[in-house]
Amino acid sequence: MSANRPFAADRPAPRYVAIESLLSDAIGSGRLPPGTVLTEEPIARIFGTSRTPVRTALGELLAKGLLKRFEGRGFLVNGAAATMPLRTPLTHEMLGLEEGEPAAPQQATAARIISDFEEVLTRALPFGLYRINEQAAADHYDVSRTVIRELLSRFQDRGLVGKDRRSHWIVGPLTARDIAHHFAVRGKLEPLALEGSAPHMPAAEIDAMSRRLEAGLDNIDELTAKGFDDLETDLHVRLLARAENQHLLRMIHQSQLALVVNRMFVSHVGARAFRVPFREHAIVLEFIMRGSHGAAAAALEEHLTLSAERTRRRLMATSVFPNPTLPKYLVAQAR
Repeated sequence: MSANRPFAADRPAPRYVAIESLLSDAIGSGRLPPGTVLTEEPIARIFGTSRTPVRTALGELLAKGLLKRFEGRGFLVNGAAATMPLRTPLTHEMLGLEEGEPAAPQQATAARIISDFEEVLTRALPFGLYRINEQAAADHYDVSRTVIRELLSRFQDRGLVGKDRRSHWIVGPLTARDIAHHFAVRGKLEPLALEGSAPHMPAAEIDAMSRRLEAGLDNIDELTAKGFDDLETDLHVRLLARAENQHLLRMIHQSQLALVVNRMFVSHVGARAFRVPFREHAIVLEFIMRGSHGAAAAALEEHLTLSAERTRRRLMATSVFPNPTLPKYLVAQAR
């Protein structure tokens, strides 16, 4: 199986990337000739952003040799033709833009960044304790700290993040005890939700789940992280979603953080280790297709009991995996 990053998703690129790209193009095309002075404030005004992503973009261009420092404030466009600083007012046209054209995507809102923010925090869980720097996260996503706090509060309600004694936001670590507690909740609540949901599931949806599962088992060595997620979601989310008790579903969702361990395991080891668990999925689906919803719930409970121990062992195995690359707003803490 080829390597796959867990929780692959289209994530918003940091704001500085767009700024760096346009400035680089303008330098390469000669619209910003050698010797042109670049400072943070005019660039931030054109891009409609704070100075933080501009500062990062200028630092990247400096590292690539496209800019150089000089005795005055700011940077000079590098090049042999530079004889003296050119203090030309920066315009949209110099960046290859028409007047009034947005120079970059509008600032991200909570709705646009929530998936990436949550994915990053979840990915850190098995690898230790991290402090979440609010301002660094706000700069990374180019939003206000208020937006970051709002999202962190939502994540706290779900048990994804917490606060330390100094009221700093923290995430992780996910421990063997956490695994046991999460599965104790899931082992009772998921079968209950299944009995309430399965009778309302259209036969076509159940059949589609069964076919996806059969295809996954037949091609287990080629199963991607996304394919793994789809099969897990079928059993532990979609099959439960038609239960009327929304409070029950919310508690189940909060207890499913341990799934991150299995996703991480797939990304590093491959899906073959999940052949037996997926056969347990097939037993649950077979009972549902027969209309034996009580038996399906019992089979799901047994599957979760067995999965608890398997997941605990996988959590121990993650200690030999390389730590994931995480944004700078996550600061590793000594335990």
